[in-house]
Amino acid sequence: MERTPARADVETMARRTALAHAVQEDLAAAGLPVDTGTTAFHAAVGSGASVSVSELADENGVFVLWRTHHVLRAAVLTALSEGREHDSPAVHHSGEAQRAMQNAMAEILTATGCTVIKDFDDMSPFVLKVVDRTPPTGPSWQAWLDAQSDALAAARAETIRRHAEKRTP
Repeated sequence: MERTPARADVETMARRTALAHAVQEDLAAAGLPVDTGTTAFHAAVGSGASVSVSELADENGVFVLWRTHHVLRAAVLTALSEGREHDSPAVHHSGEAQRAMQNAMAEILTATGCTVIKDFDDMSPFVLKVVDRTPPTGPSWQAWLDAQSDALAAARAETIRRHAEKRTP
């Protein structure tokens, strides 16, 4: 009899989703493209950091994978379907690119306070597992951005107020 895996509860999913958003923001702030799409189109042609949240109770985490350009992925699939996984330049290039980006993303996320596990699954060798995030002490880049956004909003409001005063007799 086949068992259906247990789903994570609402509170757990909320924590994982918040962690996934923080991971996406940290990677984007570092200048990496982050594929946030979930459509079939994005799955087919999207590239960059792909962040996902497991809905299973026993999975504990957020997963990050580097997706190479769709042309390279197509070349890899062709080589694999032809049995050329050991002598294909596309397979080699894709693997090296994914390994390099896995290392880079792990360093970026660790610097922002994430607990990152590399190589946790032999079947998915280039996937990072992010299990927690404790922001470093002191002001973060997000705090700086929030302060800048607040200052800009205040300046806009003041400009609107001054223009309104000039128009009233």
